[in-house]
Amino acid sequence: MRKKLFLAAFLSAILFVGQLKAQVCEWRIVNPTYSTADPDGAGPARGSATFTIQLHTVSGTINNVNTISMGWSYQSAFAMIPGNPGCNVVNNPANVSVSPAFASAGFAFTTVNQCGTFTQTAGGQTFDRRTVGTMDGTGINLTTGWIDVFTVTLWTLGTTAPEGGYVIINSGAGGTPGPFPTYAVANVNANEFVVNSLSYNNPVPLGSGSLPVTLAKFEATCSSNFAVVSWQTLSEENSDHFEIERSTNGINWQLIASRPAAGSSATARQYEYVDPSPIAPGYYRLKQIDKDGKFSYSGVAKTTCTSKSPLLVLYPVPATDVVNITLTIEQGSRVSFKILDVTGKVYSSSSRDLVKGENQVQLNVSRFSSGQYILSVQDGEKVYTEKLLIK
Repeated sequence: MRKKLFLAAFLSAILFVGQLKAQVCEWRIVNPTYSTADPDGAGPARGSATFTIQLHTVSGTINNVNTISMGWSYQSAFAMIPGNPGCNVVNNPANVSVSPAFASAGFAFTTVNQCGTFTQTAGGQTFDRRTVGTMDGTGINLTTGWIDVFTVTLWTLGTTAPEGGYVIINSGAGGTPGPFPTYAVANVNANEFVVNSLSYNNPVPLGSGSLPVTLAKFEATCSSNFAVVSWQTLSEENSDHFEIERSTNGINWQLIASRPAAGSSATARQYEYVDPSPIAPGYYRLKQIDKDGKFSYSGVAKTTCTSKSPLLVLYPVPATDVVNITLTIEQGSRVSFKILDVTGKVYSSSSRDLVKGENQVQLNVSRFSSGQYILSVQDGEKVYTEKLLIK
């Protein structure tokens, strides 16, 4: 009997740990700053830059996190470690300031090596230095709300923007992207959790050339018959618009769409573009352009989305004033379009004369209330339906 109870408890513990490990965290770099003053007046540094690293959970709460191993990568041609601590393995390096939240939970940044030599490419940039260390504390609870972990100061060496080059966070515990699987977040029970980096394929510039847009995420995914390109900005200043570019090989690029930017925003904003004619493989990148004409590129996102025939694509998702429809038919005909609610009530009905092949149709949905509808398209005896979301 005692063996059975022990076995049941052991299996329950395994299940519990498995559930914990299923939770996912994310890193990101925010608030890059730059100063043109020589930090110590002695060179070779010409200025200094700072950035803050933040952490959160994708969902739920992870209680009593007490160990965080992590690091970031930079470019030695453009940035260096300040003279104090210099390239030494130290505890609590002077150029790393632990946030009040983590400091009050007893955290310190220990056994830190800021000058590890290696070669790595991410987001179109090559990095040759990395910092590796461990945050140890008594315990802190991580939630979906972003929390500052610490702020880093680097001395800059470059003469043109971005003077400090670029910086990225690597990922850990099996998280992607990132080549360092030893990085992790762990709680007092020694359970480790996957950590993904939002500032890996999108390196953060350090210097006067820092973009007016702080990009947190850029990705491309497949949905139904099309590819969805989405991105999130944390803040925008003097931003004008975004251009979405596509490539078949990751080398030669073609402009396929543009989206207006917020201009000025201190809060997170979501953007999306639906590519109605995806290719496989398909490569996407984002060109961020400010009102002065300055621009910079995001990292590259790859998809293997393919279109299916007959092709019926609706975008944007969700729609607001109009819904764009891409429909491919086998021969020219008069095609009817109906918008119904989930009970089958018809809210809109119209018809268009379409040609053989691909057709573009726009329907006005500005008078519709927010919610879920169904688009019904009838081409002769063929009827196609697709879910329609209106915002």
